[in-house]
Amino acid sequence: MMNTHLLADAMPPRRIEARWVICGTLTLETALHLGGGESERIDLPVLRDPREGKPLLPGTTLAGALRSALADRLAGYLSAEPPEVACLFGGERGADDGSQSPLIVFDALGRLPDAQGIEIRDGVAIDSCSGTAEDKKKFDYEVLPAGTTFPIRIDLLLPAPASSHGATPPTEQELLTSLATALDALTHGETAFGARRSRGLGRVRAVWSAQRFDLSSAAGWRAWIGSDHVQPNLTPPEHVSIRDALEAAAPAAIRPLELAGDRRKRVVIALNLRVVHDILVRSPGTEPLAPDVAHLQSGGAPVLPGTSLAGVLRAHALRIARLVRDHHNDAEAWIERLFGPRFEGQHPTNGPQPQASRVRISEARLTDSHKRTQTRIAIDRFTQGTIPTALFDEQTEVEGRATVQVELWNPYEGELGLLLLVLKDLLAGWLPVGGAANVGRGALHGQATVTWYDGHGTPPRSAIIQPGAQPSGEAAHEINQAITAFHEAKSLQ
Repeated sequence: MMNTHLLADAMPPRRIEARWVICGTLTLETALHLGGGESERIDLPVLRDPREGKPLLPGTTLAGALRSALADRLAGYLSAEPPEVACLFGGERGADDGSQSPLIVFDALGRLPDAQGIEIRDGVAIDSCSGTAEDKKKFDYEVLPAGTTFPIRIDLLLPAPASSHGATPPTEQELLTSLATALDALTHGETAFGARRSRGLGRVRAVWSAQRFDLSSAAGWRAWIGSDHVQPNLTPPEHVSIRDALEAAAPAAIRPLELAGDRRKRVVIALNLRVVHDILVRSPGTEPLAPDVAHLQSGGAPVLPGTSLAGVLRAHALRIARLVRDHHNDAEAWIERLFGPRFEGQHPTNGPQPQASRVRISEARLTDSHKRTQTRIAIDRFTQGTIPTALFDEQTEVEGRATVQVELWNPYEGELGLLLLVLKDLLAGWLPVGGAANVGRGALHGQATVTWYDGHGTPPRSAIIQPGAQPSGEAAHEINQAITAFHEAKSLQ
């Protein structure tokens, strides 16, 4: 007999008790590459909206970054995802018993800074033995400049208690606590998007506003229906703290809102660097009268890119590991565990598997610097005369300061010691960054503040290191302990 009720076996619709509309303005602190599409003029273009041509931040990208940020804070880096994450973001892909997410994360179209356009950078792979670029390993990619903004919107649909078909749904306060914890990572610039996140690209900060529509009453429904369908929350983002924005709109019964505890285990090293003479991280000239090469800029300001620093640190770490760990013959294993393995061509089926770097290096803006243009010529090594047509101009950044953050996730025994040995040489000026190091460019001096986070709710502890002085601070004794642990660590082979 045919069933006349075609939807008789369908799940009843969800009853919604309240709807939160959370709006924010994301501002890029560093350049961002969100890849997408193809281009004949560049290897890796940025993702654009096909209708308006503006930079596009997909809601899927934003939701994935927030989910990862919440899981890291609740359980620690590279740990199993706790159930609170699925309550907010829904079941994982392929999970048969997963629930639907109560969140709606919208796409966002970006706005470039005034008088700024999409930037083009080039990338190369550096040979660890020669310190020069590897053959056929150069590529170009587009990035959005620092200062680009994205107006984002996230809606939270609060299910009514009677709509539960099994386990008791999370309360409004629990959902808001999880959401505030995830969005707090954006507020403080801890979450990044796109490619090369571990090398400083895609770091953002945000300001927030929030509005709650009570859908359990007729007045609340009228307010929701009568609101702007594109931007129901007409209050411009004004709260630096997402918790403040949510509390301003939350009913008294669920206040105050508290963020979840942070379980991430990490060591954060803040490098206060000073350029000794000048520095040149090459960027090709884009104007007819511009120098042939100039120091890299983003958002109209010179920057010290995390990609350049990472290449220098990795190569020097390998040299130190080969010297210290010579009797164990495990130097490459230490570097791959820290920075991730490199592959020639296709990934091997039974060798090291792809792994993201656990060393995160930020991109930093150079301040208090000034430009200097120098004309140079190439010399024929045989005749010692000038090479015809080899006259070129270089524009360097002279002096200047930068604050770079290096973060080590889930450090194994001895890894911090290896990283500290590398950074001590960088701070002493023995590890130049950028091009033309053979003529004295790229030397850096400075000091570092090392801070340990145990991920168990205990207060962080810090130490300060600088060239020619003993470590200072409450955790100064741990500096030498970390270096000793690297020397005495068991073989990784």
